[in-house]
This record gives sequence, structure tokens and C-alpha cells, in this order.
Amino acid sequence: MPDNDNPFATSKLESLPFHFPSGVNWETLIQRIEVHQWCASIVGGSGTGKTTLLQQLIPHLEARGFQPVLFRLPAESSMREKERLADKLREVEAPGFILLDGGEQLSTRHWLSVRAAATHAAGFIVTVQRTSRLPVALELETSRKLLDALVCDLTGGKLPDDETIFHRHRGNLRDCLLELQNRWAG
Repeated sequence: MPDNDNPFATSKLESLPFHFPSGVNWETLIQRIEVHQWCASIVGGSGTGKTTLLQQLIPHLEARGFQPVLFRLPAESSMREKERLADKLREVEAPGFILLDGGEQLSTRHWLSVRAAATHAAGFIVTVQRTSRLPVALELETSRKLLDALVCDLTGGKLPDDETIFHRHRGNLRDCLLELQNRWAG
């Protein structure tokens, strides 16, 4: 099956709008970040949408005159990459705004140098898996209802009959959607 016929194709997954928890939208998220003087965290487990939220936050920050710069620190990052991160962050000065995806990869020693390096930026948002060193702007959780909504957005229909996909992937929506992508590809 051609990739563009697969409703779970990567390009279609990447174009999904972020689904906020009840009572939150872009404006309330921006307000929460501003209350913390543009320095906050987005917290959630694997596959809860932290990366998607961070990517979709960029135009909202740009609309406020910031120049967001996204840095990713994947789980397989080497010690050397973690040590170089602070040097890269020092290059970002206001109105530059640092968005760091994968902050949980940093040890306390690395975190301290990264946090100090970010002080010349206009703002600093980091994604982490657990509440930690920065005030929390938003905490993300998944649910079967959210997975159903994403599937509906992509297919116009309901999740396939397999009721166990959400539980099999322990609520990791990224893994659920990748399994559906592979199933659809057949």
C-alpha cells in the first residue's frame, strides 16, 4: 500500500493537531509558561505527546516575538553529546527561546551546566518524564479515549476491534500509532 494511502503514515501523524487535556488550550499554556517567567517544563511519560506539543508550540512563541530553537536529546545520546549541549545552548540569546526535548537524559551535573547556559535566552522550556527541576506548565497523560480521538482524526472511524492495543503499549500513544501504521501497511 502506498504510504499516502495509509491513514497512519508518518506525514499524517506529524500533521495531527495536539489534543490538550480538558480546560487547556494554546492560550492557557502560553499563560502558564509566562507566569513562570518563560521557564518551565512539560511533563509526561513516553508517548504522551511532549515532542508533538513542543514542535507545535514554535509558531505560538514566534507570534509573541520569540525565536524558538529546538534541541533534541534522544535516549541514546552519548556522554559527549550531553556535555556539548551546554555549549550549543550558550549560543542562543534573547529573543532566542530554547526548547529542549528529552531533559530526563541529563544527569544533575549536566543539568546544572545546561540550566546555566540557558540564562541568556528569552525562555527555556524542557520536556521531562517526571516532575523535576523547573515549574510544570503542563503535565500530560494518555487514555484510551485520547487514542480513540486520534484514530478518528486520522481515519474518520473508530479504533480497530483490538481493545488491547492501548494496554499492550502501556498507554504509549506513539507506539500504538506505529503499530496501527504497520498493520495498515500490511
